Amino acid sequence: MTKTAFIGECMIEISAASSSNSAEPSSAFGPAKLSYAGDTLNAAVYMARASKLILQQGKTAPTALDTAQNDAAISYVTALGTDPYSTAMITAWQQDGLDASLVRQIDGELPGLYAIQTDNSGERSFSYWRQNAAAKQLLKDGYETVLTGKLAQYGMVYLSGISLAILSDADRAKLFTMLATLRQNGTRVCFDSNHRPRLWADTTTAKNAYATMAPLCDILMPTFDDEAALFGDETPADCARRWLSAGAGEVIVKNGAQPSTYITQTGESGTVTPPKIDRVVDTTSAGDSFNGSYLAARKNGIDIENAIQIAQKVAGRVIGTRGALVDIDDLVL
Repeated sequence: MTKTAFIGECMIEISAASSSNSAEPSSAFGPAKLSYAGDTLNAAVYMARASKLILQQGKTAPTALDTAQNDAAISYVTALGTDPYSTAMITAWQQDGLDASLVRQIDGELPGLYAIQTDNSGERSFSYWRQNAAAKQLLKDGYETVLTGKLAQYGMVYLSGISLAILSDADRAKLFTMLATLRQNGTRVCFDSNHRPRLWADTTTAKNAYATMAPLCDILMPTFDDEAALFGDETPADCARRWLSAGAGEVIVKNGAQPSTYITQTGESGTVTPPKIDRVVDTTSAGDSFNGSYLAARKNGIDIENAIQIAQKVAGRVIGTRGALVDIDDLVL
């Protein structure tokens, strides 16, 4: 069984409780809903859910990396505290089919926190309290050596630009070294740049980190709008070629309702048009669900174009439903 580990940050989420008058903006104070969210956590959940569907619907190819589904083969890697909220998150992840044995719990630390506000037009804004989040401490005190040993048995590791951005410069360098070691020993590295400018000290630091990350990536899944804003790419094809030239092995550029573009070091390239979505309700986790589902398909031996089609179908379901983690059990891939 080829195991996959997702490395990143999951935070406590505060959102205003639903109002009886949907036209009213949410209030900063009053009834609220407490939940959790994180880009890499979302991707891990959708990989588990899509893997289940792929097997149920008989889409597994003879070249699949896995011969049987095992929910515990998908692990989440982060740092949390020993507080009730951290413990509740771990329990929830386990109930969603993820292995939490690689979560580092640090006494005295707490998860990060953010709040969502919604205006009259339905647009959302976010406020963050993550400066002292436990996830930033994942590689402190030499833990990168421990984690490298634990991940040696994993065939695939996934992380995002947020996974990089929340770390100090020194810890980010440790992470790069860890990934290089794992890759040399046969682990495939998967990455979504998921660029969030406010997390980086400046654009130069971000670009340097991505330049270091590129040759470590076997599969890379950026979003065109983010990349165009940071690098000035004029087209998704430009974005894909830039990452390929930097050393990435297989690049899939997501572009919302527009075609996804792919290119590989072995010469494969093309575009895949997503299905039309009649009504977009909530774009939260669109990219994360695409990424997790794409990796599930590729891990099960499905070729790039069909893997993209599966990922687009899952993402289409997600944006047509409110919430980051939605049910896809009845989705035909």
